[in-house]
Amino acid sequence: MHSIAHRSAPLALAALLAAAVLLHAREASPGALAPDAAGAPSATPPAKGPTLAVEDTMHTSVPEVLVSAPRVTLAEILDRVARGEAHRDSLIQDVSFLNTLRVVGHADDGRTPMLLQEDVDQVWQRRPKQSRTVRLKHWELHPPRHKGDENGDVQIELSAGMGEDIVNFAFQPSARREYRYRIESRELLGDHLVYRIAFEPISPLALDQPGGEVWVDTRDFVIVRQEVTFRHSPVPLFLRGIRRMVVEREKIGDLWMLSRVLIRLETTIPFPHFGRSVDLAITFTQYAVNTGLPDSLFVDRKGAR
Repeated sequence: MHSIAHRSAPLALAALLAAAVLLHAREASPGALAPDAAGAPSATPPAKGPTLAVEDTMHTSVPEVLVSAPRVTLAEILDRVARGEAHRDSLIQDVSFLNTLRVVGHADDGRTPMLLQEDVDQVWQRRPKQSRTVRLKHWELHPPRHKGDENGDVQIELSAGMGEDIVNFAFQPSARREYRYRIESRELLGDHLVYRIAFEPISPLALDQPGGEVWVDTRDFVIVRQEVTFRHSPVPLFLRGIRRMVVEREKIGDLWMLSRVLIRLETTIPFPHFGRSVDLAITFTQYAVNTGLPDSLFVDRKGAR
């Protein structure tokens, strides 16, 4: 049995997932003028609606406007993201949600994908570090043959804190000296701006540190999506690489909350049931934030909290 903390760093998460997989593997155009009956051209009847005119004899120009306001620098954007993430975390006093894990074998190796495992948990969390998880469903396509046999299923162990390191690990103040950043694009989404920022480890020897891109919503300056890339496999003997890792958030009321984590693993050799390609999906749904969870939720059978 292996546990994954969904708020932990991506490499640790991926490594634990890979280890669990390996252990389990063991066992119409507009109208035009046309000639009439007499050969003279006649216009087609005008269509209903407003009449649009085309003017090709009038020209105008707009003078250039010099914008003197300085553009926000990358360093300022990074500072705002750090503050935005910290502010988001501080607004959450308690939260409950449904956590679902699915493991799919033969995800992209030419065979029909197959669901191998599905777990559903109800989770409650409250400051400072209180947490409770109740298993609602556990299903395996190939369960252990006998009770007591070692089981290699993947399980999610959620930390009690409100921070989400898996989303913002590279944008915390303590990580600024370890990563290099650049603005890939600025895009207007409705009435606000979204920055797409790439990050990569500064040291070429830091093979255990991933890179990637994040999308930053400037209304709150929080990360709403992240795509992670790995330069090195955490288990190179058995795992060829982590081909894809996507982390997404969704807006719940006024807060951006973690909604799903998608990971694709590719192995060096095919494993029973899993094949060479494995997909893992972790989803977080049915959020309820700051509802005032009662003390009774966090009291064990012995009366301790």
